[in-house]
Amino acid sequence: MYKRRAHILFWHPSQPEKAQYAAQLAAELGGEWLIAKANSAEYLWPDLIIALACDGIPDLERATHTQCKFWPVSSTDPENKLRERILGVIGGFRLLARLDQSTPPQA
Repeated sequence: MYKRRAHILFWHPSQPEKAQYAAQLAAELGGEWLIAKANSAEYLWPDLIIALACDGIPDLERATHTQCKFWPVSSTDPENKLRERILGVIGGFRLLARLDQSTPPQA
């Protein structure tokens, strides 16, 4: 089913270190399913842009295939909430792969 790993860009409007942390965490938790970057100017590269701590989807230039989500960052226990959301994305990839009994894409 999967021909390549998903390209995910984490973006934060004012604290790029939070986006970098999210990208590193995503790579650690699901590197076999995704390639994660942070605050990159490559807005045409990702399949998914995840905007952290925004009130809505940011007005960023992006490719027509790129989806955009916004994840409000909780002030109480933000690291666990971020981990849960990332694991949810990875769980979605695994669930879809089970439908056709495929494996993670090759690097």
